[in-house]
Amino acid sequence: MASREGVYIKVLGGGKEVGRLSVLVGRLGEENGILVDAGVNFDEEDKPVFAATHPPRYIRAIILSHAHLDHIGTAPMYYISESPKTYATRPTARMAKLMLEDFLKLNGYYSPYEHYEVKRLLESIEYVRYGQRVDIDGVEAAFYSAGHIPGSMFTVIEIDGVRVGVTGDINTIETKLMKPAQLGLIGKLDVLVTEATYGSSLHPPRYNAEKRLLAIIEDVLDRGGTVLIPAFSIARGQEIMMILAEHDLGVPVYVDGMIRQVTEIFLENSEYINNPHLLRKAYNEFIFVKGWRDRNKAWKKPGIIVASAGMLKGGPSLYYLKRIGGNPRNAVVLVSFQAPGSVGRRLLEEGLMPSSEEPLRARLEWLDFSSHADSNGLLSIIDATRPDKVLVVHSEHDVAEEFASRIKSLWPDVVVDVAENNNEYKYTV
Repeated sequence: MASREGVYIKVLGGGKEVGRLSVLVGRLGEENGILVDAGVNFDEEDKPVFAATHPPRYIRAIILSHAHLDHIGTAPMYYISESPKTYATRPTARMAKLMLEDFLKLNGYYSPYEHYEVKRLLESIEYVRYGQRVDIDGVEAAFYSAGHIPGSMFTVIEIDGVRVGVTGDINTIETKLMKPAQLGLIGKLDVLVTEATYGSSLHPPRYNAEKRLLAIIEDVLDRGGTVLIPAFSIARGQEIMMILAEHDLGVPVYVDGMIRQVTEIFLENSEYINNPHLLRKAYNEFIFVKGWRDRNKAWKKPGIIVASAGMLKGGPSLYYLKRIGGNPRNAVVLVSFQAPGSVGRRLLEEGLMPSSEEPLRARLEWLDFSSHADSNGLLSIIDATRPDKVLVVHSEHDVAEEFASRIKSLWPDVVVDVAENNNEYKYTV
């Protein structure tokens, strides 16, 4: 007879690394489990590195915390041979379609799945809402806002009275786009599986970042320049649009790339965003680039361009960089994380234009608009949920160890593990 004295958590991705998160939660003594996320990362050659997988026949259900590729990019693999039910919010499902189709367009050669498996995944999704509880073969799952991007979920899985919380990616501050995570609704947990991307650092106050962005823009515009803001299509682009919409800067604001499609998804699901009126204002007033004629026009006169991709790895932002980067009157303002090996990271570290040794002559700035909780925010999650045990995921090794030490110093009775990939962690009661 299977043991019913606790739960196991198997880490298939996200152990001592940022991204590629995939966590299996099940009852001790059973192979069946509920999978929270199944992401993908990219190596130094920009090739996909998938999370490990659990045998699909033993997956009771998949829960997608949100639509970023580092949380969903491996999920279609489970639909090659099986058809598990998937739970996600409506905006997550809508964005997952965009992200997975774009992933296959760029990386299909390296992918073990194709459009058919993506279609099966999307057809398997059952929409859930914040505060909803569902029964999955006798296991209860409840969902709360994680405050990260619209539709992102903090999931609580209860097995035989043991409550396991999985943060996904989480944020604990209010931004233009998002209200903070719903920590007050979750209650006490037995086990917390938490991301710790910024477990050893603090973000500056969001107001300061917004004020600095506007000051840079005004200075560049006064000199007759153009400001390029490369931004992630999901959430970061909309956050920047909302900041700009709140102030009449007197110049055209162009928006280019997948940002428009994601903005429309957010507006169709406005209950998941903080200030829908502000996003609607931006959508109505800004100029969405529809083709090369608009694109060639956007950078030739003083103005602002918000374009994907946020790390300048491709997309229209790279085109604009090549057009404006040689003029010192212009500016490039990076507002997204810049991964090692990306064009954006090279700009910051070496000041060189892509595919050349020419120096960037435009002004270059990087501002912290992170949608992840910092160290203090992560500690507030522990303070709110009072877990007996904490498993740290989605964090570089040194950062995870430092964050684990902070937890132990504040709560000596809490058992803390820094997750490693392909390890199974058992929690008995």
